[in-house]
Amino acid sequence: MLFVIAVVLFVALWTRLTLRNLARQPLLRRRNYRGEEVIGSAGLAICSASLLGWFLLSWWGELRWEESALLMATAFWFSVLGLMDDLASETQVKGFRGHLSVLLKERRLTMGMVKAIGGGLGALLLSAWAMRALGQFRWERWLLGATLIALSANALNLLDVRPSRALKGFWLLSLVGIGVAQGDGWLALVPLWTGTLAYAPDDFRRKAMLGDAGSNPLGACFGVWVMLHWMPATQLVLLLALMGFHLYAERRSLTADMERVGFLSWLDRWGVSP
Repeated sequence: MLFVIAVVLFVALWTRLTLRNLARQPLLRRRNYRGEEVIGSAGLAICSASLLGWFLLSWWGELRWEESALLMATAFWFSVLGLMDDLASETQVKGFRGHLSVLLKERRLTMGMVKAIGGGLGALLLSAWAMRALGQFRWERWLLGATLIALSANALNLLDVRPSRALKGFWLLSLVGIGVAQGDGWLALVPLWTGTLAYAPDDFRRKAMLGDAGSNPLGACFGVWVMLHWMPATQLVLLLALMGFHLYAERRSLTADMERVGFLSWLDRWGVSP
């Protein structure tokens, strides 16, 4: 347990130091919804710190190497895809339908569509890897897992339009996840929890935003974790919930609807600088 505490402190420190370095990169400066200049793609700090956290926990024997390697590969792949999309800055095209429309009507492949294709292929490979780690392979569970990973990645991306919203979404999902798993596998989420908590002050004060480079890997890693620690039936329930969320988000404004519900509006604003 002392080593786990040491890893937590190291991950938190690495996150803060990386954030400081990212703040010096002009290429990563972005305008938030208020027009304020902030650190864009700041989720890279969480991903890099988590990679080191998983490595150290496995090196000490606290986590299985295969699970750590799977989570590290997930975080790396989805952060690279997310960073590419962040740097492309195609903010005028919104949602999957928007990127698909550009592809069909203009015969132009947007970076958002590249990310969607790359994320889908990555999810298929990662799901197959997870099946191997579990010691079994069934095509229906492989497709279930791949869809779960892809939708989890995009779900947090849909939330990352206001300060703290994606972080709160991740914290809520992971707490529910640990509860459903009855505590199994909680240690694998520690690097992500540590990184997000260390990063949170900058997000809550509107000094930085996760960007696709942070929100996508957070969601994808959660999806992979669920594959490894939830029963198939509960995975299916989560998948249906994510599908419903995506259909809703494609047709409605999450921000506008959250403003109309007192508790959700309070939760959305809680802790965020006015």
